[in-house]
Amino acid sequence: MPTPWTSCGGQRRRGGHILVFLPGEREIREAADHLRKHLSHQPVMRNAEVLPLFARLSQAEQDRVFAAHSGRRVVLATNVAETSLTVPGIRYVIDTGTARVKRYSFRSKVEQLLVEPISQAAANQRAGRCGRVANGICIRLYDEKDFAGRPRFTDPEILRSSLAGVILRMKSLHLGLVAHFPFIEAPSPRAIADGYQLLNELGAVDDDNELTPTGAGARPPAAGPARGPHDPGGAHPRGAGRGADDRRRPERAGRA
Repeated sequence: MPTPWTSCGGQRRRGGHILVFLPGEREIREAADHLRKHLSHQPVMRNAEVLPLFARLSQAEQDRVFAAHSGRRVVLATNVAETSLTVPGIRYVIDTGTARVKRYSFRSKVEQLLVEPISQAAANQRAGRCGRVANGICIRLYDEKDFAGRPRFTDPEILRSSLAGVILRMKSLHLGLVAHFPFIEAPSPRAIADGYQLLNELGAVDDDNELTPTGAGARPPAAGPARGPHDPGGAHPRGAGRGADDRRRPERAGRA
C-alpha cells in the first residue's frame, strides 16, 4: 500500500470535522457502518457523528451536514462535495483518489459509472475543502508519484458520453449540423456517427439523418438514450461537459 502524503498544509489542530472522499454510494454505506462500529469502542470519538453525502440522498438527509453539531463529525462523500457544496467546519480531508466516472462504450452502446483515479485538478479541488476557513490537513491515500502520473484535468463529459441526446436536442432546436457546431471541446467524428446510428436504431432519425415523426415527438433525453446506469444530467451543446470548477481543461485558444 502506498505511503499516504499530505497537502493543504497547516498546523495540526484538535478541533474541526473530517471529510472523506469515496467513489460511490456503496463504498460510503459500507464505510459508514464499519466506522460507526469502530468509533463506538473509542472513548474519545464515541460521540462522533458519521454522515453520508451523495447525490441520491434526500434533501433533508443532505442538509444534516449543515446542521450545528457540538462534537466531531465525519462526513463520507462522493465528488459532490468537491465543488457542488461546501461542508462547514472541515479541517481534515482524506482523499482516496478515486471517483465514479460516466463512460460511454461504443461497442455496447451503454453508459456506465466506472471507478477511476481522479485528475490532479480534482485532487487539488478536494484538498482545498480542508482550508476554506482556516489551515487544514489533507491526507491522500496514494503516493506523490501516482499523483504526478495522473492527467492534469478531468475529461469533459461530452468526450465520454453518448451524443444521441445532444444530436436529438440540436435537431429539435434547429441548431444545424453537430459536426459544424462550435463546441468548446469538439467530439470526435466517431462519436457523432455513433450518436446518429443509435438514433437511427431507435427510429428517431431516418437514413439521411433527418428527424422522423418519432424523433420530432420525442423529448430529448438529458444524457442520450443510453441503456445502462448513468448519472443525472448529461452532455449539452455549447457548455457540454464543463462545470463551474477548475477540474476541466481550459478553453482552447481560437474556439468560440
